[in-house]
Formats: sequence, C-alpha cells, structure tokens
Amino acid sequence: MEKVFEGHIHHLRDIPLPKAIEIYKKEFAEAGVAGGCFLSIPHHESAKATDFDSLQNLKILCLKRAFGKNFYAFAALEHPQDYSDKQAVKKNFLRQVEKYFSVGFDGIKMLEGYPSLLKERKIPLDDEIYDDFYAFMEKNGYPITIHIANPRESWDITKASKELIQAGRVYDETYPTKDEITAQLFRVLEKYPKLKIAVAHFGFFIGEKENAERFLGEFENTTFDITPGGEQYFKMLEDWPYWKDFIKRYQDRIFYGTDFYAFQDDNEEGWRTAFMRRPRLVRQFFETDTEHKYIDKPFRGVKLDEKLRTKIYWDNGLRRVGESKPIDEEYIKSEAKRLLTSPYKVYSCSDEDLRYILGE
Repeated sequence: MEKVFEGHIHHLRDIPLPKAIEIYKKEFAEAGVAGGCFLSIPHHESAKATDFDSLQNLKILCLKRAFGKNFYAFAALEHPQDYSDKQAVKKNFLRQVEKYFSVGFDGIKMLEGYPSLLKERKIPLDDEIYDDFYAFMEKNGYPITIHIANPRESWDITKASKELIQAGRVYDETYPTKDEITAQLFRVLEKYPKLKIAVAHFGFFIGEKENAERFLGEFENTTFDITPGGEQYFKMLEDWPYWKDFIKRYQDRIFYGTDFYAFQDDNEEGWRTAFMRRPRLVRQFFETDTEHKYIDKPFRGVKLDEKLRTKIYWDNGLRRVGESKPIDEEYIKSEAKRLLTSPYKVYSCSDEDLRYILGE
C-alpha cells in the first residue's frame, strides 16, 4: 500500500489516550499512514458553542509527541462566553496562537465555519475579532485547516442524503446559508491574501466550479484537503473531465486527508470497517479504474498516475506544514496539572488521561 501523509486526523474524546495511541499504531500500519496532522476539535458541532474542551488541545500535542517524525499538531482557538468586548477577544485570540506556536503546535484547526457554530455565536469568519489572529498567521506563514459550511444539499431537505438527515446536518432559514459562509471566507482572503489556509472536504466546492477556481487561482497559499464529505467524490464523477484537468492544474495545491479516527477495537470487524471506510474510498477512487461500492453507492475509480498520487498523498501535505516545531515538555506538564484541578471535564477519561500525561 502506498504511504500517505494523513492531513486530517481527529481524536475521539472517550477513548483513553494510551489506548488511542495503541489503536492509532495499528490503524496507521494498515492504512499506510507514515505521517500526518492531528487536528483539535474542542468545540463540537452538536454542543454549546462556547463550551471548550481544553484537554483536546493538550492531547493533540501529546499525540504528536507519541508518533514523532512527520506528525504534527493543530490547536483550536478557545472562544469566550461573551463577545461584547471585541477588542479584548481579538487580543485574547492573538495571545492564544502566540502561545500555541511557542509550545509545539504547528497549525490551527478552525471549526468556526460550521453552520451550527456560526448560528449560535453570530460571529462571521471575517469579523474583526479574528483580525490579529489572521494577520499573525499570514505574517508567519502558519497553516490553517478550516471547515467551511457543509454540502449544499444540507440547506434543502428534499435533496439532502439520508446520512446528512440522520446526522442532523440539515439547516433552515435560521442558519447562515452556504453562499453566505463562502462569502465570509473570500472576504477573509481578500483582506489576508497570503493566508496559508486549507479548506477541508474540498471546501464542499465540488459542483461550484467558480468558487473552486477562485479559491486556488486567486490566492497563492490556499490548498484543498481531499477528505471525503457529503457527496463530493460522486459529484466529481458527474463531470470528471473537468475535475481531472483541475487536479492536474493544481496538483501542488491538493493534499490527502480522510477524517481519520482511532475507533474502539473491541469488535474486530466493526473496528476495521469504521477506520478503513473513508481511506478505502479515497484509495479505490484515485488508485483504480474498477467498480466499487461506498456504503450503498456504486462508483468507478479514476486512477490517477502514480507521480500525481505521490504529490497528493505525501509531498503536498508535508510541504504545507514544513518543519515540525519542538515540543515544550514543561508546558505539557504545567497544563496537565492545571487541568487536573479544573472542575470542567467533558468526557469520562479526562482525569485518567491527565494522570497518564503526568506519568502518574
């Protein structure tokens, strides 16, 4: 199996950290993962938007430490309960990222473009509270991976897939529209045109050629994460000649990702099905020209040539993140001690993980 740099790895909260490391090792070996980015998601899409799981950032940094060479950690911004003093929030965000990059994080993961979070916070992506953060990231060339909106079908229940409906990812008029969220992203890039930013899941731009072309064509440091999302791969097949040309033209700006998780391995068959579902789709799509099925959807692979796949699978993702930042071990210890005394714990193994981090 070809090796990959997995640009989109998450961590499930309720699997203890030592167990998660054990599972990741098995999964990485089977999926050909030889490097990648652990992305923090402390603001869950279904939770209260201001709830922040501080331990998620710390655990992501510890996962980077556990896997070493070619693995990276992306932190997430902690949002306040009150946005009324925007200057204070702006300064707070800047202090956060200055700290994150000084202790060993390599990038920032933004879930801030998720429809439910935008609705609850009422803070668009181009709000002034992000200005110092974006300016800092642009000046230093630090990477951001951002989730933008969701599939367009999420705003039309008559077209939404059963997966979107079951996941609660269908939106009414109380949510910002997909076009509004996309417009926010482009306003950020107009103000910070050299921002090193990747949109996950192709930005859900498959079917929106103008947005896809503008995102990569107009801004020099933008990239696409090819993590499957919604119906993106199947939509691509509807106009494959165009997307084949698009991938060739922007072959240095597209990198591998699958939304990789360490899933519970109590049931061998269920575990393997869970963690390999998306990696298998990506591999079959790009490596073969034969018929396959993803869940209940039949498709035929497009078989990109090996040189192009190597760029997408390995070169582009690694080049994007650059040299890994050294980890501040004292920060890990002090943060773990602080969190151990905190009354706010969002999942069952919080204390167990903190004691593990402290070596207790």
